[in-house]
Amino acid sequence: MTEPKESRDSVRHMKPEPLRALIGRLFTAAGAPPGDAATVAEVLVEADLRGVESHGSTRVAGYISMIRLGLLNPRPTVQVLRETVSTAMLEGDQGFGIVVARQAMEMAIDKGRSAGIACVTARNVTHTGMVGFYPMMAAQRGLIGLSCNNGPTILPPYGGKTPTLATNPFSVAVPAGQEQPIVLDMATSIVAGGKLRLAGKKGASIPADWALDRHGVPTTDPHEAIFHGFLQWAGGYKGFGLATIVEVLGGVLSGGLFGRDVPAMKDFGKEPLVTSGFYMTINPEVFMPLDQFCARVDRLVRHIKTSETAGETKEILVAGQLEFRRKAERLRDGIPLTDVVVRELEGLAREYHVPFELF
Repeated sequence: MTEPKESRDSVRHMKPEPLRALIGRLFTAAGAPPGDAATVAEVLVEADLRGVESHGSTRVAGYISMIRLGLLNPRPTVQVLRETVSTAMLEGDQGFGIVVARQAMEMAIDKGRSAGIACVTARNVTHTGMVGFYPMMAAQRGLIGLSCNNGPTILPPYGGKTPTLATNPFSVAVPAGQEQPIVLDMATSIVAGGKLRLAGKKGASIPADWALDRHGVPTTDPHEAIFHGFLQWAGGYKGFGLATIVEVLGGVLSGGLFGRDVPAMKDFGKEPLVTSGFYMTINPEVFMPLDQFCARVDRLVRHIKTSETAGETKEILVAGQLEFRRKAERLRDGIPLTDVVVRELEGLAREYHVPFELF
């Protein structure tokens, strides 16, 4: 997959600790409880570390704008509407999707440990950030984790023209032993919608195979794609099929909005960004000892890694491996932030009288 052609914008490298602290201070100043602000900062910076910049620090200004416009409740009353030993149903009260999603996965982890398998839904929340963060919580504790969520309509059904579904990302993380966990984190569209917004913020064009314009013609203009056109499905009808299942789990099963009932992406800023999610864990220890399971996962990873390469491929990568490498590099060298994002953070720091201490 090709990447956007970016405009000339210098990049500065930031250490994660001061960046995380600054973002936390900003959200606290904007009205969030300090614990929730720290959670949002942690997830955003983790996205930056893993190279998922579209879901990282670039989101801070947007989230704060949503708070100002009354589209994000920084102090929600999160309710458990239904609960059994292995399931729960949460109402998010238009709160930070990141905070509620983390709470939902924590519940799924606790329930999955004892019940063997657990599912938790969360409805009426805002953007949940990097969806892969939540299954990795489970994998770090020896469980298989799965998360997915719906969102604002931006894609039509395969073969249609009416936006009906979102990019509907889903992620699965599998614990391993000596190897890194397997982490699949993907949108069911060819790219996440956040990549269009990030390209637009940078003044960059996008590859012609990412999205269509209002006439159904491929476009390289991210603004045209977001506000008038639509993204394309990953794998055509297969991506659309996966997105439909995500809509069932995240939207229908949660009791939240789904399909065209969710406000469209083109109305972002006018209508609330309402999403719903699904969080699941499986405890391998109900099938076999955890160390045995992790050893088997290691063996699978090695089977994949030792496959004979084809064509010009130099190395076979397992899902998540590239992101783990990028995180190690950025922990060493710093997180690259464009001047656009740095200026946004600096301006917010001035506005909220928060110390700007990144350098």
